[in-house]
Amino acid sequence: MRALLVALLVLGSQVVGVAQAVVLTARVNFSDQATTPPSGYARDFGEPYGLRANGQTYGWVALGTTTPLSLVGNGRNRGGTGDVRLATLVHAQLPASSPGVATPGSWELAVPSGSYRVTVAVGDAGTAVDSTHYLNVEDQNAVAAFKPTSAVKHAVATRVVTVTDGRLTLSPRGGTNTKLNYVDVDGLPEGSPSVRAVTPANLATGVAPTSSVVADLRLPAGAVDPATLSSTAVRLTRVSDGAAVPANVITSGGGDVINVSPLAPLAASTQYRFSVTEAVRDVAGNAFQPFSSVFTTGTAGGGGPVAFEQVFGVATGAPFTSVAFGPDGRLYAATFTGHVHRFPVNADGTLGAATVITSVRDHAVAAGLPGAPNRTVIGLAFDPASTPSAPVLWVTDNYGGTSNAPDWSGKIARLSGPDLGTYTEVVTDLPRSVKDHETNSLAFGPDGGLYLTQGSMNAMGAPDTTWGNRPEHLLSAAVLKLHPARLPASLPVNVRTEAGGSYNPYAASAPLTIHATGVRNAYDLHWHRNGHLYVPTNGSAAGGNAPATPSPLPASCASRPDGPYTGPAVPAVTNNPQAETDYVFDVKPGRYYGHPAPVRCEWVLAGGNPTSGTDPFQTDAYPVGTAPDRNLDLAGTYDAGLHASANGVVEYRGTAFGGRLDGRLLVVRYSSGQDIQYFDVGPTGALSNRTTGTPGMTGFNQPLDIAQSPATGHLYVTELGANRITLLRPAPVTAGG
Repeated sequence: MRALLVALLVLGSQVVGVAQAVVLTARVNFSDQATTPPSGYARDFGEPYGLRANGQTYGWVALGTTTPLSLVGNGRNRGGTGDVRLATLVHAQLPASSPGVATPGSWELAVPSGSYRVTVAVGDAGTAVDSTHYLNVEDQNAVAAFKPTSAVKHAVATRVVTVTDGRLTLSPRGGTNTKLNYVDVDGLPEGSPSVRAVTPANLATGVAPTSSVVADLRLPAGAVDPATLSSTAVRLTRVSDGAAVPANVITSGGGDVINVSPLAPLAASTQYRFSVTEAVRDVAGNAFQPFSSVFTTGTAGGGGPVAFEQVFGVATGAPFTSVAFGPDGRLYAATFTGHVHRFPVNADGTLGAATVITSVRDHAVAAGLPGAPNRTVIGLAFDPASTPSAPVLWVTDNYGGTSNAPDWSGKIARLSGPDLGTYTEVVTDLPRSVKDHETNSLAFGPDGGLYLTQGSMNAMGAPDTTWGNRPEHLLSAAVLKLHPARLPASLPVNVRTEAGGSYNPYAASAPLTIHATGVRNAYDLHWHRNGHLYVPTNGSAAGGNAPATPSPLPASCASRPDGPYTGPAVPAVTNNPQAETDYVFDVKPGRYYGHPAPVRCEWVLAGGNPTSGTDPFQTDAYPVGTAPDRNLDLAGTYDAGLHASANGVVEYRGTAFGGRLDGRLLVVRYSSGQDIQYFDVGPTGALSNRTTGTPGMTGFNQPLDIAQSPATGHLYVTELGANRITLLRPAPVTAGG
């Protein structure tokens, strides 16, 4: 709860509750200068923002600024109604031909930062019906495209908003000749979960019809409860008629966002409303503050020569995570339960009956692992020495849950023998976050090394409550490399580096080493034929903490791969209001990719904030002049899209579509879009021309991974939300395409 505050609002305040939270109340009527306001209301007749005679501060500012603006002369009293609040108005926007001030304005009220319930009314009790009213309260929309008629002259709406800058703002942005009647403001106790920001932003235009809506959250008491996310608790509706849009409503593995993904592309050039209701709860049972915003789609994509047909039902009934083709030509699919399914592939690309391999689960039971027999298998990589008759499959083996997961519980194992029934534990005690950041995917490199992606322990490099206050470890938030030739005869290798462990990944003979650092949570990784290692990586939702550079520096700062640390020194960032984008990294050995880890002497989040302009991947919370870590590979960092949850990745190979897709990098987006995007890959390995909306590559249900058949070029996508694998086959190219 915030501290006791001085009463600042028009009608005062009262102190309630044991923590002395202040409940604030304001009632303001917008009118001409002569009209006496109704009982309990203060009058506003267009004066510029400033201190009033009653000791309060409120009034008008130029639209989109904090510059005081006089709209005196824009007040009216139409009469004709018993409710003075609706009979009067102030034009926030005024036609040039009307008497008054034509410069558009917003209205602001000085308030302590906190949460408020705001009720606003717009309209005109007179005969004029030439307005298109819009009214936005802070970052939310209250009224969108309201066009009055002779029968319906006013629109009234209530929103719950959070003020962080000391001013509650009412804005007519988006409207034409918007007229304000009255506003009621009531302060609310703190502590409720709420929406921090939304993508697309309120009033966004030109939004791709295949987009998802993703809300960043404030979570003072823990993650959003996924059981409360439904199409009635979180709604997407068409503004013109209120029709509901069928959509999947999900959250991330960390429970720190709400994602709404329509089941079909939205209509072009159409306005939609996104709403979160009080039916949504956090894991502690607290109701969310309601939220509402609007956006307008752009034109639909024109299609093109690249298109796929989706074939559903080729495999169903299991929570498939990853897929990979074996040397025997069969498709192997891992699951969140520890099963590995092996499918024969039919001539048309569909899958035959699966053989279910239980080696990982059997080992969990025999070893008495927590949660046995369930385990999570994500990484699948066939040993280069595998043959069609004797495949050897390397897997990552994790605790089978995403809540309160035990640390140091990640493993790498090797499956061999008939039906891969022999489980060999190779590496143990890899880091594990309290949630779903774990030991993820595997890929053999051209040098014979086995590369793996190891997730972070927290959101932005420093412990936070959402992620169980776990610090980064020496081997977390990194791309690691297992050197098979260095493995000892006696397995497994325990690689715990802290909390009683002494493993040293920098030792000359270490079998598991650090390839690159600062890779927050990379689900997958892929070696391209050009020799580059591409790693899609999930950035953090808002609300995380980043570490401060201590003085003196710890001993780890003398052993960085780029030499002793000499700066920059950065302040801590707490509850960062800025979400990170998602990335695709062109990972190079020894480089840093933006997620801090104090244990490795890495302090700067993403690109820092080096200049007063807009810097690549900057962290706004840092003071201007904060340089990025000198080892940051900015040239190898590419934007995969905010809240994309960029996961599975593969290089497309083949002559389909006249070779137009050959060599391009395909990246699965689990969250925003729930689709497959692709990048052009240049001669130097640089990525460009991120492309979305390809026919047949959209409309998935929480897609995670992707694999391509080396025999046919067909693509296979795991859809966690539908417990299925979907086949993508090239669609015929139409004439002239």
